[in-house]
Amino acid sequence: MEKEGYHPDGRMLFTILSDPTSEVMQAEIFLPILESNFTISDEEQQVYFHSYFSVKPMIMTRLMDDFEAASQVKFWELMHYIRQNGLQQKTPVFVEYKTSHMGRRYVEMSVVV
Repeated sequence: MEKEGYHPDGRMLFTILSDPTSEVMQAEIFLPILESNFTISDEEQQVYFHSYFSVKPMIMTRLMDDFEAASQVKFWELMHYIRQNGLQQKTPVFVEYKTSHMGRRYVEMSVVV
């Protein structure tokens, strides 16, 4: 991104594309940029644009501490809630690292149903 002149805005989010208990977990990583337009000069680069302004209806859970251990529990809580309420999962699980206005780090996990 630096080579192309783009600047990450400091956030990072990813989607979980596979069962998180699999030996190898598949994920898609997103790095939002400050720029509103972009072009890639190197045709061999694999950069894709996704616009996630608002996706509804969505269910969400928040992790405040011990992100690594709690993420497995929260992932399965979301899956259980979907099954228990007869909902259909329409997107992968989105995981976003955030910072509150007080400076506290937390993680949000969400999925569109």
